[in-house]
Amino acid sequence: MAVQESYLRCTACEQESEHQVVYAGRFVSEIQCAGCGAVTRLDVSEDYLPDLRQRISSKPGRLARRLRSDPGELAASLPVRTLSKPVRMLQEFRAVWRSRS
Repeated sequence: MAVQESYLRCTACEQESEHQVVYAGRFVSEIQCAGCGAVTRLDVSEDYLPDLRQRISSKPGRLARRLRSDPGELAASLPVRTLSKPVRMLQEFRAVWRSRS
């Protein structure tokens, strides 16, 4: 799950303001207006599992490319990323689950 800030027009208050955009994988699952607090949830559950399968199947190739391009960076970041991946996946699953309601 990734969270980014963006300046958007809110559909609830009609004001342009900062919004927090939550991604589940490659899909926007939630947008929250910082001005009025309105939350827009987008149901990404239909598209998420096929995308997750594709991301998992392409991971070995992506790791091999990173190993060839910058082996030192990969060696330094891989242990931390491996330990944090279960937490990141749980956050992503929660974002998808919340988007269904």
